[in-house]
Amino acid sequence: MRRYSRLRMCELVGWPSCRVVAMRLGVLLVLTLPMSSGAFGGGLQFLSEEEAAERAKGVWESGAVDLALDILAQGIHDNPDSLTLRKLRGDVLATSRRLQEAVEAYDAVLTRTPTALDVRWAKWAVLVRSGQAEEAIAELRRIAQVDGRNPLVHLRLAQELRKFDRLEESLEAYKKAVELVPDLLGWRLALARARFDVLDYPGAYREVQQVLQKMPSGSPLEIPAKNLLSVIYGPTSERGRRSNIVLTPEGTGAQRQEWAAIRADAWRLFAAGRYREAEPIYRRVLDLNPNDSTAAHQLGLILMELGRCEEALTIFRTMSSLDPSDEEYADAVFRMGQCLVELGRWSEALVHFQILYEAAVEFEESTKNVAIPPGTRVLDKKKLARWIEKVRPHVPEADRPPSGEPSGSAGASEEDLYAKIAAEPLQPQKPLDTRASLMGRDADFSWFRFVIPASKVMRDDSPTGAHEFIPIDPSDSFPTAQQEIYLVFGLVSASYDAVPLTAQCFLETSEIAGQQRALAQDRVIMSTNDQSGYFLLSRPEAGWTPGLYRCGLFEGERTSAYAHVDEVRFRIIEPGQSS
Repeated sequence: MRRYSRLRMCELVGWPSCRVVAMRLGVLLVLTLPMSSGAFGGGLQFLSEEEAAERAKGVWESGAVDLALDILAQGIHDNPDSLTLRKLRGDVLATSRRLQEAVEAYDAVLTRTPTALDVRWAKWAVLVRSGQAEEAIAELRRIAQVDGRNPLVHLRLAQELRKFDRLEESLEAYKKAVELVPDLLGWRLALARARFDVLDYPGAYREVQQVLQKMPSGSPLEIPAKNLLSVIYGPTSERGRRSNIVLTPEGTGAQRQEWAAIRADAWRLFAAGRYREAEPIYRRVLDLNPNDSTAAHQLGLILMELGRCEEALTIFRTMSSLDPSDEEYADAVFRMGQCLVELGRWSEALVHFQILYEAAVEFEESTKNVAIPPGTRVLDKKKLARWIEKVRPHVPEADRPPSGEPSGSAGASEEDLYAKIAAEPLQPQKPLDTRASLMGRDADFSWFRFVIPASKVMRDDSPTGAHEFIPIDPSDSFPTAQQEIYLVFGLVSASYDAVPLTAQCFLETSEIAGQQRALAQDRVIMSTNDQSGYFLLSRPEAGWTPGLYRCGLFEGERTSAYAHVDEVRFRIIEPGQSS
């Protein structure tokens, strides 16, 4: 992951948080494993809780993980009732690839103090990073019980349950979140979608009507609200996710049950990056229901991740006959182009990218004077042009570059690309549209496996040269005095190219109207094969305003509805406030 020169970005963009030296990394800590363990000068004397914590943190942050654990073992021996040292031990284990031991260390603390939210969040983050989805959801439920007046916990729980098709449980969590912040109309619209997906059409209709009645004139929520209203009682074929279980005519009741049971298991493995385990389950899903276009799409992605592009091409080609969504089909065509590049079949690859590029141009022309509905996922013309330029030199008979794109971009070095992007300020294009996107949309196409807000971040350098960024002191709530907030993320799959990613954060209010200014933002470049990174949000010059914050996450050089790929939320609270 490559970070921009923060000083350079400050000069060009004018971010208030940039009054620091270039390339500031804040509290970024680097771990090098293994490190030798040992005591200070032949043995550790009695240590108080404070002394043990201070010494352990010092050597831990210098990279001596084993020595830090030795100091903590001595400190816990001398202070057996110290929950602080036991929690710190869990933190150290969480950064040393001993994740199950970290969970056990956190559980030992929670047995004594089950309401310790900082420990629960730390345990939850480890479970998420390690792909233990069911256990992570169970821990979120416990957090929601302890911090019941925190709407973000219920919202996150609703979103996680929805990912695994636990729609009825997700709906209950959405209800609780909206009950706590009834004036946030975007959340209510997500609740309407959740009702619709469990076939509660009257309830969904009532929620949408409330949004339409309360929204200010000209709100970007108007279009998605009316669109959802037309779906609820309109002539569309979509009738909610619970109505979409369609197997082949000869499918038996037992087959339907098996398909429903293992489909969620397949997605969990896919989302956790456990591709070899997921592959046979997806194949079984398609045996039970050959018309499952989403499963076919995900199996194709898995085969790409396993380096089996020929097989992936075969799977992607079958999707045209499965009635996939426009988004699934467009992504399949794009992935086929990438596979063909990998196989050196340049002419075929060029055709795939040109098809998508022409579709992007046509869409752009047809919507010049039309407001794009918030949350709409559209083709990225510039990204497609870059792929065309990458392929074109290998196809001598190819036509000139796409109109409006520089013909010399293919020859630019990686450093030139970084410099060009860094020299251009962020240019929001109707940013309010991105803030109106529906939270309840399916996660099948999210770039991010997880995004975890945290107070600090560590980097773990593996022997293979890969880096993993690890959240320290994760939470969804931070005090007004918090200097820096890290959004630590893992990607669903490794980056195929040098990809800019941007986070732009706004205070979430009941009315989405007017040109609201981003209060915090950051941008990074994911290098080829990167699968982990973080955004650094510095405290605004005027300080954090207490409230809920929504951060839109964008792929590419622009923060627009065209590039919006995901979102994450956190909140700022007054000192002493628990909810």
